[in-house]
Amino acid sequence: AELIINNQDHEVFNEDINEVAEKVNGDILYLDPPYNHRQYATNYHMLETIAKYDNPKIHGKTGLREYQNQKSLYCSRTQVKKAFSDLILKAKAKYIFLSYNNEGLMTLDDIKEIMSLRGEYGNFTKEYNRFKADKSENRNYTANKTTEYLHYVVCENV
Repeated sequence: AELIINNQDHEVFNEDINEVAEKVNGDILYLDPPYNHRQYATNYHMLETIAKYDNPKIHGKTGLREYQNQKSLYCSRTQVKKAFSDLILKAKAKYIFLSYNNEGLMTLDDIKEIMSLRGEYGNFTKEYNRFKADKSENRNYTANKTTEYLHYVVCENV
């Protein structure tokens, strides 16, 4: 990859994507949200502690920082479709791309229905061997493969 340094102004947002989507205009919006019920905040606790340079109260065996105020609607089966629909309808982009797999909380039909509200929908697929980092005798996975989708919509009326 090439790093291009230029003198253009850039903006960085540390906010909920559903809020940022109303504020920013762009050509391309690329989304890679959580697929399942596991909250991402726990994966980035060390990076967040370094960035905030604070001394958080930690809990649990793994010493995680508190993340209750960072829970994502995209990790909730009952809230993900509404959150995603709101985002897609608010987004000010000519093209929206979404990376999502077949094991996610939203189905392929859910995603197609929601993204089609904005324009011409399509997707690309790629099959992978299923990653089983937590394989044990207590967990029996039936699928050896998983399918990654790159969904897209060419937005009308941007």
